[in-house]
Amino acid sequence: MTTLTRQQLLIGLSAAGLAAIPGEGAASASRWLTEVNRDWVVSEDEAIAWHRAKDENGPALTGNESWRRFMAFLEAKLRAYGCADMQRSSWPFMRRESSMWPDDSKWSLLANGRRVPLANFGANCGLTGPEGVTAPLVLWDAENPPDVAGKIVVYRPAPRPDVRDPFSDSDYERMTPFDSWPVEGSPAPQEQNATNSIAAPVWDEMTASSNFIAAIAAARPAGVIFATGLNRATAAGLYTFRVPEHYDFPSVYLDRANGDAVIADARAGASATLRVEGEEVQAEAYQLIACLPGRDYGSERDRQIQLRTHTDGPSISQDNGALGLLGVIKYMSRLPRRRRPRTLLIEFDCRHFMPGAERAWEHEDYFQKHPRARDRVGALIAMEHLGQIDYVADGEEIRPSGRSLPTWIYASANPAMIDQAYEAARANGVRSAIVRSPGRPGAHGRSQGPWYGMSRQGQLLGLPTFGVQGDLGAYWAHSARLDRFDARSFVRQVATFCQLTGFLMSADLAALRPHPVELPPPTAFR
Repeated sequence: MTTLTRQQLLIGLSAAGLAAIPGEGAASASRWLTEVNRDWVVSEDEAIAWHRAKDENGPALTGNESWRRFMAFLEAKLRAYGCADMQRSSWPFMRRESSMWPDDSKWSLLANGRRVPLANFGANCGLTGPEGVTAPLVLWDAENPPDVAGKIVVYRPAPRPDVRDPFSDSDYERMTPFDSWPVEGSPAPQEQNATNSIAAPVWDEMTASSNFIAAIAAARPAGVIFATGLNRATAAGLYTFRVPEHYDFPSVYLDRANGDAVIADARAGASATLRVEGEEVQAEAYQLIACLPGRDYGSERDRQIQLRTHTDGPSISQDNGALGLLGVIKYMSRLPRRRRPRTLLIEFDCRHFMPGAERAWEHEDYFQKHPRARDRVGALIAMEHLGQIDYVADGEEIRPSGRSLPTWIYASANPAMIDQAYEAARANGVRSAIVRSPGRPGAHGRSQGPWYGMSRQGQLLGLPTFGVQGDLGAYWAHSARLDRFDARSFVRQVATFCQLTGFLMSADLAALRPHPVELPPPTAFR
């Protein structure tokens, strides 16, 4: 009779999906579904290394070199963590390229005979030759709209309280205390918008500029200048969101001080020359689909939890939800397959910052092409915008407010889901976690605002759903690089969603189906 060595036994158990976990018996391995094993969670050093790999090539916009390298990094990691049936659901598209901030060599503004420093050019705007377009300036007046045909329009967004307040000050179900940052423990104000964060103003102005493009296109302007009310550092590298489809006229962004000067030029009847050089290139987009197999994977008994995020964006953390989900996959891969009650279906989408965003590419969606792909999905989780720092304006600069940035956690309108979201945030030390369940009155009887982010889809599908995202602010711009990444917050957010993923992998999903609610639509894009 052959006696197996311990190493041979472990190899055999691993192949059968029964390998013991260091320090744990196989029978107790399921404990780490509903409790978090700190040794399995991505470390701060590893989180920084992941983000450094992402950041070294600049913003990852679908089809560019940085995005392709980012996707290669993600695919390699998913394979290393045991993911199976990886698919690229791809299609070709045309993308417009110019020099990328801070390189302004291909875009410029000459107004009233002087060169005006630009914050950025408008995403997917019309391209010019090296001579640009020269035309009279006209100041936009919403009360008395001017004739803009053949003119360069100067547009300053007006504050929209109905857009700002739901973004930053809606009601909520529960909230963990705000804490000081970067050193924890100092007193910090507890009101949601007590720091006068730049988050709500930049959201308001950026979405207003996107809306203006759609509203004015039919009037055939020669160009548009977005004279924002933002200071220099906030406006630097600002991208356009919601991302427009390709349009015919050039556009650029100015900070407040330079915008004031060009507004004065427009009032004086001056002319300007606007230049955005570039080219259209053929590129490939693809959604990446993969599975971390559960114990019944490949059989009729298999049930799945869908994990989704987007992989494209202008900054270090606008598109780092994929790294957050990677942290969840890494954690769950430590469990032997037979100890994973459900399969994790991973969707890395690429359409968030493509021309026209998701609405323009709905026909290319993997789940439109494969309508039965969600047949086994019983719940959904989405992660976006992680590891962020709260910034406030300081003259023409921005600086950390000294307080933790809010982490929005969305939960379906089910008491157990809401309680789990709060308990997971509390247990994993997420500061200023604001748990919301839109469509029902919050803790103070007020509206909890719209359901923002990619987890909204779970509610539309009627699935038990969790979602997380940061409050953004300083992260809509190319200027948000690795120096604005908070690894401590990232790790805590990932740990929280490891716990929530484990909860959904082991819970009675039928009992967690959300109560029907009316989801208010976001007002920002009206």
